[in-house]
Amino acid sequence: MTLQTKNTGYWYTNNPNDYLFKDVNLTFEKGKVYSILGQSGSGKTTFLSLLAGLDSPKTGQIYLDDTDINKSGLTNYRRNAVSTIFQAYNLMTYMTARQNVQTALEISNKSVDNAKIEELFELVDIPREMIDKPVLKLSGGQQQRVAIVRALATGHDLIIADEPTGNLDEETTQDIVSIFKEIAHQQNKTVIIVTHETAVAKETDIIFELKKKQFTQI
Repeated sequence: MTLQTKNTGYWYTNNPNDYLFKDVNLTFEKGKVYSILGQSGSGKTTFLSLLAGLDSPKTGQIYLDDTDINKSGLTNYRRNAVSTIFQAYNLMTYMTARQNVQTALEISNKSVDNAKIEELFELVDIPREMIDKPVLKLSGGQQQRVAIVRALATGHDLIIADEPTGNLDEETTQDIVSIFKEIAHQQNKTVIIVTHETAVAKETDIIFELKKKQFTQI
């Protein structure tokens, strides 16, 4: 599976010259962790929304293998190809960790048995006794791990994370980044992390920096 942007551009105003970025040609392949590095307001989260199928580019296309995701349908793309992890976790706070994962599976029309779900929680170091506790009783780092399990459970090969360590301390940040690297390298998935933290970006395989409206590999 290969994700590619081809001459992709985006702007918010009616003036195409007031763009966040344009003519973006990037390639993302399986088995690697990528970072989109940029300061607040640079447009990196908007770029993530395009990769995640939450919005469409103003110019250019985004291809999953040889298919334009906009033409095949963004809803179909989100349901069948990509999982997104948010900085604020976006968990159902009245549910347990397990119920959050099961609900995501139901929405995606997918079925995973409890044994497999428990294996995924073990992968991200969530103790079994915590799985059936309300997520509000978990720490921020544990809630982010639940969000990662939710993303993995769908079986998608493309995982996109928006500032996944933004609310975490340094030690927990390192743990989360290590989990993403394990997911990419050992499970052969494509992981794309959007971050403003240079230290996080340096842990990834490939860094694309968005600066002054241009992407540069550093």
